[in-house]
Amino acid sequence: MEGSNITILIAFAAGLLSFLTPCVLPLVPGYISLISGVSVEHLKGEGSRSAARRAVIINSLAFNAGVSLIFVLLGATAGWVGNVLFSTPWVRIAGGLVIILFGLQMMGVLKVGALYRDTRKFSEDKPKGPFGAALLGVAFAAGWTPCIGPILGGIIGLAATSGGWKSGLVLSAFYAAGLAIPFLLTGLALNQFLGFYSQFRRHLHKVEVVSGVLLIVIGLMVASNSLTWVASVASRYLPNAEELVRQDEPAVPPAGNPTAPAAAQVPATNTLHGSAEPAPDVELKTTEGKPLRLADLRGRVVLLNFWATWCVPCRSEIPSLNAMERDLSGRGFTVLGVTTSDSAELVREYQQDVRQDYTVAVGGDEVASKYSVGVLPTTFIIDRAGRIRHRVIGEKSRAHFEALVNPLLDEQPEAAALKGE
Repeated sequence: MEGSNITILIAFAAGLLSFLTPCVLPLVPGYISLISGVSVEHLKGEGSRSAARRAVIINSLAFNAGVSLIFVLLGATAGWVGNVLFSTPWVRIAGGLVIILFGLQMMGVLKVGALYRDTRKFSEDKPKGPFGAALLGVAFAAGWTPCIGPILGGIIGLAATSGGWKSGLVLSAFYAAGLAIPFLLTGLALNQFLGFYSQFRRHLHKVEVVSGVLLIVIGLMVASNSLTWVASVASRYLPNAEELVRQDEPAVPPAGNPTAPAAAQVPATNTLHGSAEPAPDVELKTTEGKPLRLADLRGRVVLLNFWATWCVPCRSEIPSLNAMERDLSGRGFTVLGVTTSDSAELVREYQQDVRQDYTVAVGGDEVASKYSVGVLPTTFIIDRAGRIRHRVIGEKSRAHFEALVNPLLDEQPEAAALKGE
């Protein structure tokens, strides 16, 4: 989910907590024996180890694939639906309150009978091979369990506010990984697991309490729409997942200095021309209350910067954006700052302390939703034909932005349109 490392970590931690819940952890050895066709005594080390290990690895991977398939489908669907629904504040607040109720359920404060019903239906016959193990995983995930139901429900709620089906898919995939990885490790080291469980069992209720607190925190973030704030603060201390993926891409020298040393080069973030999409033409208002649309800027290269007054890295970028607006405006370049969490009055007060020499506009939650903005700052580079050519997550230098903008400034509108097709 482009840059939102904090929500990815939350999802993975929720998966780990699901594994440690009282209605999953004690049953793990039995599940491993069931899906592998190897007895628990054999898994402990009695008998041939190589054949048993091979069966555990193959069938556990298949089982976890089946589990993950359901979770990922749920997350992607929630992200897709939430991208539409959660732009409405009252729907987002209601979703946050439901997640908080899940948290209270986990802590034992509430007793919701429906969440205690286990709907898993298994055949008494052992699954045959990896395909049977995968089907068992699907059945396990589709039925949920009394313990992981609230946690999974919280992650699905988080996915619904994540900015689209792709982000929901990534979140649910990390949740599934948090549940699947310890499951596989247990099959490979059952004796160590049993030793761990004998010591850890006394803490099972504490896991429920911690899980409940995590869900309440998630619910509060969803209801208050503060996920972007938390993610933006965390982005200053956590590595950007998107940048890690791009680390093998060729570097682009800073503008005006093609011989710059490698240490000063800026990694490219090009969107393939063939996949460039038109920028959503959302409705905005300037801080003076005048209507503004991106279509009004057609024919110019636009740096669309999503920011907020509370965003520390956003503030750090402003001097560079001011300088670019001043130096490149004559070549057909425009900086447009957009905030979806501040009022026009608050922005004007902010500008008394921090000067912004470019146009700043205010939009609603639906604007951030259409652009799938999860972390601030998020910047889009839009060509003269009105197509998104680059998406940049997090704070970046002027050299980085100019390496992306300058080639587009040299394009004519007709050429930009052709490259976007």
